[in-house]
Amino acid sequence: MLLGCRASQTGCQRQYGVAKHRTAVQQALLRPTAAFSDNTSPQRGAAKRQSLWCTASRLASTFPTSSSCIHSCHSSNSNSRMGRGSGVQTRFRANDSNGEGQQYDYGVVVIGGGSGGVRTARTAADLGSRVALIELPMAFISSAEKGGIGGTCVLRGCVPKKLMLYASEFATEMQAAKGFGWIEAGATLEWQTFLEAKREELHRLNKAYTDNLKKSGVEIIQGRGVVTGHHEVEVDGRKITTRNIVIATGGQSSHIPIPGAEHAITSDKVLELDSIPKVVTLIGGGYIGMEFAGMFARLGSEVHVIARQQLPLAPRFDGEVCRFFNEQVTTQAGIYMHMCSNPTEIVKESDGTLTVKMEPANKDKDGSGSSSSEIRGNQQVVLAVGRAAKTKGLGLEEVGVEMGPKGSLKVDKYSRSNIPSIWGVGDVTSRIALTPVAIMEGQALGQTLATGELVEPCYEDVPSACFSWPFVATVGLTEEQAQKKELAFEVYTNKFTPLKARIAAKGTGKPPLQCFIKMLVEVESGKVIGLHMVGEDAPEIIQGFALAIKMGVTKHQLDSLVGIHPTAGEEVLGMKGPDRVVNASEKTTESSDAQKSSGAVSQAAQSKR
Repeated sequence: MLLGCRASQTGCQRQYGVAKHRTAVQQALLRPTAAFSDNTSPQRGAAKRQSLWCTASRLASTFPTSSSCIHSCHSSNSNSRMGRGSGVQTRFRANDSNGEGQQYDYGVVVIGGGSGGVRTARTAADLGSRVALIELPMAFISSAEKGGIGGTCVLRGCVPKKLMLYASEFATEMQAAKGFGWIEAGATLEWQTFLEAKREELHRLNKAYTDNLKKSGVEIIQGRGVVTGHHEVEVDGRKITTRNIVIATGGQSSHIPIPGAEHAITSDKVLELDSIPKVVTLIGGGYIGMEFAGMFARLGSEVHVIARQQLPLAPRFDGEVCRFFNEQVTTQAGIYMHMCSNPTEIVKESDGTLTVKMEPANKDKDGSGSSSSEIRGNQQVVLAVGRAAKTKGLGLEEVGVEMGPKGSLKVDKYSRSNIPSIWGVGDVTSRIALTPVAIMEGQALGQTLATGELVEPCYEDVPSACFSWPFVATVGLTEEQAQKKELAFEVYTNKFTPLKARIAAKGTGKPPLQCFIKMLVEVESGKVIGLHMVGEDAPEIIQGFALAIKMGVTKHQLDSLVGIHPTAGEEVLGMKGPDRVVNASEKTTESSDAQKSSGAVSQAAQSKR
């Protein structure tokens, strides 16, 4: 079964809907007969159960699956407890055995308590499997001995990063307030107070994740899990047998082999710094580097970014979007971008500051955007050069598991490795390293393991965002990807200054941050195949349009929608153009309708405001 892809959409959605209905029937059949009764008629409960069983039988005959879980849910004694340890034992033991009578301790053992691992464990347990989840003790900075339920995203990634972003936004908002007449606007950030509040929230989330696992019936085992066989895991000397093993250990920060690299810190430690650095250099121009660069810049730091590529965020985001973003971060946000450069050494000076030495990435060419060969006076240097799968010491290669690039676990479209009993979800598989994707994979795999029906996660039209300064968000194809697919498509763009930005700029003393929207429309079908935005509201706006794009919306349909005024989101509607048409042979032609203002405010925005 395919989990929600637009390809073959009618059939996929029908099958997905059937599977969801089948799962709901299965879960209902796991309840005792009394749960279907009311206070006046216990017989009514038995009738309801019989009706559900008829529905299950029709589903099984009309839409057969690779598992017999629906039939195994039905006990010959309709009044018995269809839960753990009784009437559903036929189903449990089917999951917890090898089909030849050998019993395992668990049906599923998950190693790793991040977003993907937790979703896999809870889904499988909710559908009847006996599940254990192995995770290290909690810490804000991860190590070989420390981790915590919630994983990177909750404890040292997405969530604490967003909290730090909120803290930094108050600084620019207070400056902007002066432009609106708040003469006394301004305050001092007490960094330790923020850290305490952040830690308190992360402890709360860690507890919430732990409690939810327990509510689903997942057994939590604290320690380091090592795979010692195709059906065996060892946790600090304790051996556990299981029908299925799920690797969900996530990723870890990568390092670079240059002299003095030990003086740099990684993203984990950025979120636990004792103070805000006055000068900071970030090595890496991807998600992590640009997000922290924006936060430090908002907080008043002098910020430098060193990256090998020509543009920040490339090639993950659309090239034209990256060019616009680069202009904004240098001219409006005031971040020093040293592109096409390689760091060669980090030197600790006698006064404790750090000097980063660099050279052009291609020695045959000038280092574009790099004004000098070194950056002096850094209080911190942050390595943001990507992440690698966290598989070292798990015993995977020793039991014959095939590994992929950067130590990742190689899996098929159902998240299964070359060993049929060993599976993987999330960043450890090096597919799309995003928390919502890991959750999607975990949901699909949990269903697969519990029901026996193979469920395939769908990677089409996955939206994503970089919470930099300004924000960048995207869904669908970039122009480069569309060209690679040899599609014929139209390109629409809209550049404008948001209503708030002009007056806010009077308080900040900097040029107003602009917004940029780019839309790709397939010529043959008229469908929107890509939507990209740079601007303060970009993630929220793209999240809303992502569903429409996944459902195959056309530009004509979007143009028929009445917008909410005044908002940045309405700028997506009724975009003029196209700017250009790219045909299937990848040649670009300019459209006569694409003559738009090159100023800060587009003609469409001017007419509205």
